[in-house]
Amino acid sequence: MDTRKVQVTGKSTYIVTLPKRWAVDSGLVAGSLVRISYQDDGSIAITPPAHDSDPPAKRLELEGKSADAIMRDIIGAYVMGYQSIEFRADHISKETNKTIKSISQNLIGIEVVEETDTRIVIQDLLDAGEFAIEKGIKRMSSLVFLMLDGLINYLKIKDDEILREIISRDDEVDRMYLLVSKQFINRLNLGRILKIDELSLIESFYYRLAAGNLERIGDHAVKIADAFSHTDVPDAALGIRESVKVSQNLVANSIESLTKSDASLANDVLAKNDTAKELLSKSMTTAAATSSPEIIFDSLSRTGDYAANIAELAIDLSQL
Repeated sequence: MDTRKVQVTGKSTYIVTLPKRWAVDSGLVAGSLVRISYQDDGSIAITPPAHDSDPPAKRLELEGKSADAIMRDIIGAYVMGYQSIEFRADHISKETNKTIKSISQNLIGIEVVEETDTRIVIQDLLDAGEFAIEKGIKRMSSLVFLMLDGLINYLKIKDDEILREIISRDDEVDRMYLLVSKQFINRLNLGRILKIDELSLIESFYYRLAAGNLERIGDHAVKIADAFSHTDVPDAALGIRESVKVSQNLVANSIESLTKSDASLANDVLAKNDTAKELLSKSMTTAAATSSPEIIFDSLSRTGDYAANIAELAIDLSQL
């Protein structure tokens, strides 16, 4: 650890010298501009110009890679904040080209900006500084709420179009989750400033964890919708609707407890989740006539548990 003495000049200007080795390694010269960022704990971070730009383009080789491997590469580079991703191969097949474009369409802000037989470049055109993590969480929770609402409506009118809508909404939940993840990585980079993100670094971390739980809730809503689409749900099984309503309320209240750092509401979610499991067990007894009662039971149970996870995050944040 290096310590420096604060000096005062002109009766109002405070001066601290910079370590010479750091200044030289950072390429600073007389007149260089550095960025000073205020941190949540009261400290400041000094960022040299070399660290003040977006990361360079990510280059990825396509030779010998499966579609799944390509997808993982693209998502990984996207989440890590690369503004440009370049793919190279001796020859890019039409199928590989189609795969890259399909994956890109599922990432918010990504567009193909250049393509040849040997090279494809995709670029992130979204202004990261204009999207707040908190906004992403609210959008995800809204989508998940609508998906659960769709399950409730389906059990009333049994319209298969509702199930298809639930499944399509999950794609948007996944896209928003990846964007929140990317924004969190950006938040960790002291050289970047998110213009409208008012969350502290700790709050951003907890919101990122909450986003992961919301993404899983969306997955389980799809599992239930898929189970409904493969079986005739008898009238006797409509007690499941009440269990879905309870799960929906748990999710909504857990998110509210998080955004308001409301420990009382969070504890209420945790208590009601235990009660919900008892109700779910009874309702599933009447659902024995369905072909997939275990899948429905497990997914609703896990939905309550993920809501409880979010509530526990809210309790942690309430201690700040």
